[in-house]
Amino acid sequence: MLVLLMCSTFCSLSETAIFSLNQTDRHELNNKGTLGNILIRLLEQPEKLLSSILFANLLVNLLFFTLASVIAFRLGEQSHLAWFFGIASLLTVIVFAEMLPKNISVMFPQTIALFVCIPIAVLVRILQPILPMMSFVNLLSRRLVYPEFKPESDLRVSDLERAIELSGNDTAMLKREQRSLQNIVGLSDMQAVELMRPRSWLKLFCPPITFEQILKELNGTLPRGGYCLLTECDSDEIEYALCLNRLNATDLENNWTQYLEDVIYSPWSTPVAEVFDRLLQKNRKVAVVVNEFGETIGIITIDDIITAIFSREQGRSLGLLNRREMKPLGKNHWELTGLTSLRTLERKFNVSFRQYSSITVGGLLRETLERLPRVGDQCQEETLFFRVVHIEEGTDLVIELRKQDGLDAEQF
Repeated sequence: MLVLLMCSTFCSLSETAIFSLNQTDRHELNNKGTLGNILIRLLEQPEKLLSSILFANLLVNLLFFTLASVIAFRLGEQSHLAWFFGIASLLTVIVFAEMLPKNISVMFPQTIALFVCIPIAVLVRILQPILPMMSFVNLLSRRLVYPEFKPESDLRVSDLERAIELSGNDTAMLKREQRSLQNIVGLSDMQAVELMRPRSWLKLFCPPITFEQILKELNGTLPRGGYCLLTECDSDEIEYALCLNRLNATDLENNWTQYLEDVIYSPWSTPVAEVFDRLLQKNRKVAVVVNEFGETIGIITIDDIITAIFSREQGRSLGLLNRREMKPLGKNHWELTGLTSLRTLERKFNVSFRQYSSITVGGLLRETLERLPRVGDQCQEETLFFRVVHIEEGTDLVIELRKQDGLDAEQF
């Protein structure tokens, strides 16, 4: 019974540890040598792995309670001892074979998963011949319980947008929650170029370089976004990112190179939602945006995307300029930044800028004027009138927008 109890504990420990590995832990398995590779192969077939562990645990527990029943039967003449032994056996399994190992596994999932991966791999190999039968029984039971169960069709983005619009009237959903859902949906329509930090705004460092040299060049101030970007040795293409605002001075002084993270590359036209998925899958924090020639034109950080989800408006003005894209000045009168997205204006004013290749108001002015904008320059698009009122040196344009048809746009 003690051996069976230990086997049950091992099964519970293994199940919880392996399936408690988060995305970061799973990416780190690539650097764990042979044990990490074994664990990666096991996780490639999670149903097969889980079925094997659960079947072994069930078999061990059945044998344990069978022996407990035999002993309790032999103690039948002394009924109080039989009852005591039965209750003690049940509590022992619950505490030492279920609760305790699961709690320990949650605390140290990666360490325990690497420790148990070889015995679990052997167990999966032993039970492999009977797994198809178990899958058939599982399928048969589902058919008996849900004979007419059919999977729902995939939701389109337009369906989700419609559901969000109707939710305000049908439910007590808070405005912030509704706005966040709308922003999440908006990520599928927004291109990477619309949210990126332009290359001209980035602070790049070329190796070989020391951390003291980096601090000297930064002059005691964090770069915009909090990321230090290192290029390749023989080119100006970004290779590594160092998140300064999430590390303390002690970590950086000891061995700052170990905190360098690889970046991913994404075309300028990729939807931000897809960039976000790739960042999560690769466990990265910075995506480098490239144009059709493969040249770096900017970056998107995971912080930028999260800010776009939870902020009142989507765009680059808040993150780069610490300013709202559109500031109401009066009726049909707003103040814009040059980084204001044309897509935002299209949605709010029901106009179309499709004839322009630019994606921002600043780009629209440059394309219309065929030169760099100056203070006082004006531009008209349908019922919208733009006028440059100020040019902030080294930052951005300040533009006045008036809507002349007398209709109020949606409040920002």
